[in-house]
Amino acid sequence: MSGKRAKTQQSEVRSTTAAARPAVGRRMFAREVPALDLSRISLLVVNDNDFLRSYMERLFGIMRVGNVATCADPDAARAQMAAADPDIVMIDLDLAGRDGIDLVRQIRRGEIGPRNDIAILVTSAFVDRDYVQAARNNGINWTLVKPLTFRRLYEGLARVILDERPFVEAEGYTGPDRRLLVGISGYDGFERRKPKPSEPGV
Repeated sequence: MSGKRAKTQQSEVRSTTAAARPAVGRRMFAREVPALDLSRISLLVVNDNDFLRSYMERLFGIMRVGNVATCADPDAARAQMAAADPDIVMIDLDLAGRDGIDLVRQIRRGEIGPRNDIAILVTSAFVDRDYVQAARNNGINWTLVKPLTFRRLYEGLARVILDERPFVEAEGYTGPDRRLLVGISGYDGFERRKPKPSEPGV
């Protein structure tokens, strides 16, 4: 998913445009959401809940995601990342006794897997803005708030696949450019909260 490198004095920026990812065909899924052909996408799910892993595997099967691997904890994720070489990693931030953000940090530091610019989609039961902001500041691509429905999971995949932000490696931060908003052209989300006139866009 990496493109050409363009180095500056303080950071390295790499392209992570949708064009650099596996080709996906487009139709309309619902409203303004593209219906993507996910048959060439490889996905790794890290979640410690057996039921949720099985539930998500079933939904991703309905979406016809090409390959879905699951694991219950960061240790298992470390073992699978290199072999699976997924296009997207979906991490639950609420792992029992563990912090999923630590796994995000390790991926972005290049400590896990073959590359550190992989798309990271996280899930969480917490909607606290500071908590979500902490995940963003550690280099995730997008956050999904539970409960995880078919529509939310599909939207999350669509967002990270179509995310055209450059990948930045700088002192103190590695991940998609936080200065740019991620979105789907012409689409603001299924249940997206509209900002107040005095509030900046989220």
